[in-house]
Amino acid sequence: MRVVSIREPERAGADPRASARAMRAHRLLLRFALAAANVFAWIFVFQHFAAIEGDVQAFARVILLYALSQTTTALSTPLFARFLRYGARRLLAIGALLAASAFVVLGAVLGSSSPADFRLGAVLFAVLLGLYRAAYWIPYETEAGHVGTMGSNTMREILIALMPLFAGLYLAGTQEGSAWLLYSAAALIILSVAPLSRLRDVHERFSWGYRETFAACMAPENRAVIRRAIFEGGAGAALLLLWPIAVFLIVGQSFGMLGMILSLTFIIAIVARRYVRRAFRRMKLHDSMMVNALLVVSPWLMRLAVATPLGIVLVDAYFYTTSPKQVGIDPLTFEQRGDAGHYMDEYTAIKEIGLSFGRIGICIFAASVMLSVSLPIALILTFSVAGLFSVWSAR
Repeated sequence: MRVVSIREPERAGADPRASARAMRAHRLLLRFALAAANVFAWIFVFQHFAAIEGDVQAFARVILLYALSQTTTALSTPLFARFLRYGARRLLAIGALLAASAFVVLGAVLGSSSPADFRLGAVLFAVLLGLYRAAYWIPYETEAGHVGTMGSNTMREILIALMPLFAGLYLAGTQEGSAWLLYSAAALIILSVAPLSRLRDVHERFSWGYRETFAACMAPENRAVIRRAIFEGGAGAALLLLWPIAVFLIVGQSFGMLGMILSLTFIIAIVARRYVRRAFRRMKLHDSMMVNALLVVSPWLMRLAVATPLGIVLVDAYFYTTSPKQVGIDPLTFEQRGDAGHYMDEYTAIKEIGLSFGRIGICIFAASVMLSVSLPIALILTFSVAGLFSVWSAR
């Protein structure tokens, strides 16, 4: 494989640290927006369909819309990767604006009295989010190479973790807050584009063509990588989409309670994860395949039995604190390998496609069983499959 990195010539007096600060400012605003609105946006879609068709059909529709979003990501990832030759800075801005557009579109149709208009808006929302995930590539290679890894600021992470709580309380206290939450998130995302003008640009030459990229996904030498990505993506979809909606139903469709659960979960993880991982390293358990498999599958087994807000907080905090695969405190905003700090190259692209394949697969499975059996049984089956996917991805 040929990977060529073409950097923008250094300008006189250019400061890599200023570029790093610009990236941090951009990421902070974007993560604030996604932490506040990403999960709730899909729940808004679920609520709207549930008012017309009932919970089971609405859940299945949301799952299929998410599958459409991931299909869009898989099909468009090679196209956007080719645009990296024109500069990652431009592609970052395009991706952010696509995400903002998705929230604006959904906010505009939430109050629509026409089912057809809402369905069209929901489809466009899913497609735009899929395009955002395909376009949003972060030039971590530049920042890591010139500045060093950006340290985690605990207070910043706690503030981001509090965003679901603030959003949930806002929704609980207003009648028409859904659209304005989405508009506010879109405004923050648009504002996050401004610091990118100070970001040092990076040009990456993606050497594979469109068909060649998908052929590489099927190549024998890449099957192990793609297989792991598929399993990881399937478990991730269950965690980031199905589980929050299930929690929303468990807590009586209370936005305030859902926001509180998400924020408490992340704050506990922020405080405890450092000490837990330190203990694992001291006991030399962090490299144990058996321990890793147990840590990723046991929370899914616990999720099959929890039925109270406290139980949900404890199970999810246990998962985010101990899971060896977690790359961010706020996984609700990290849905890409590139977004989580991995180097951008051809193999990152096919891993992204593999993640999308896994998400599509579990969505099709979940929607099928939901339309065939009762909702509780469908969720038990889906979360059981997600647990198996987690084990296989940790091998």
